[in-house]
Amino acid sequence: MASCKREIPDWKQFEQLVARIEEDAGPLGLTVVSPDKIVCKITGRKREVDASIRNRTGTADVLITIECRKRHPKQDVTWIEQLAAKREAIGASCTIAVSSSGFTPSAEAVARRYGIQLRRLSDVSAAEINSLMRIDFVLFTHKRVALARAGLRFARTEQWKTPSPEDVDMVLPDSTEIHSPLFRNVDTNATWSLNDLWHQVQEAIDPFEDIQNDHVPVIRTACFPYPGNVVIETDGGPKILGDVLLSVALWLEVEQIDLDSARKVEYASPQGEAFQRIEFVSKYPNSSDWRISLQMPKNGTDLSQIKTGGNWPQMKDVKK
Repeated sequence: MASCKREIPDWKQFEQLVARIEEDAGPLGLTVVSPDKIVCKITGRKREVDASIRNRTGTADVLITIECRKRHPKQDVTWIEQLAAKREAIGASCTIAVSSSGFTPSAEAVARRYGIQLRRLSDVSAAEINSLMRIDFVLFTHKRVALARAGLRFARTEQWKTPSPEDVDMVLPDSTEIHSPLFRNVDTNATWSLNDLWHQVQEAIDPFEDIQNDHVPVIRTACFPYPGNVVIETDGGPKILGDVLLSVALWLEVEQIDLDSARKVEYASPQGEAFQRIEFVSKYPNSSDWRISLQMPKNGTDLSQIKTGGNWPQMKDVKK
């Protein structure tokens, strides 16, 4: 069964977005971690930073830290002085301070004095986005799966042949918990569930091959033969399994995210350098981390300057 949708606080989403922007803006080989903990050179204890960037320049390791604030009003001198002291304590080469509301003139002056890089992350409209990135929409294709039936064939003495999905000795009830460790190997004592079987199917083949978008569900069955060393507990006591026939309903759903609904931001320094980013994020339940992104310099003029990225699950859980 799929996990519940996670509610991520706005400030945390802000930090994660900044980390993605920095990672996509940099050269290959960067390691970006958000959040991260770095050992303080004074106390020996770990101190948390909102994000870190690690890279190598020649034979030297370079550490850059990122600190974020999603709040009003503009950030002042106090925060910048705190970041300067923290950067020195943890030995970072540079610290980037990111604000959603910008910085006061005094804060900008102090940042220049201590070598703190300033960035402002702000929302922009579709009309302000570089025309090279202004695509109308993207489509997410969601793979859907539901348990149709789990049939069991107990161990037999005759020669094995591929069984029919209907030729079973027992069908597990609808109330069966799909994550429950139903099956046990008597030799190793290892256990696994119906959902584990479904994951094995996905590792071996693409069960969604040839399934059409927005079509009626298709029932497909996978057979798991066992050599007589796997048991399952039943009302009549433990039974030695010959086969498990897992039948699932599969279908695809297409979700369209328009440009107006996408997250559109600008990531700029006081010197005027800026990146623009569009993130198309799925609104489906349990899909809050599904996204496709486009990023490029605000004044970019070449398609080769666009960095594309994305994130989506590689394996699905079965559900009832």
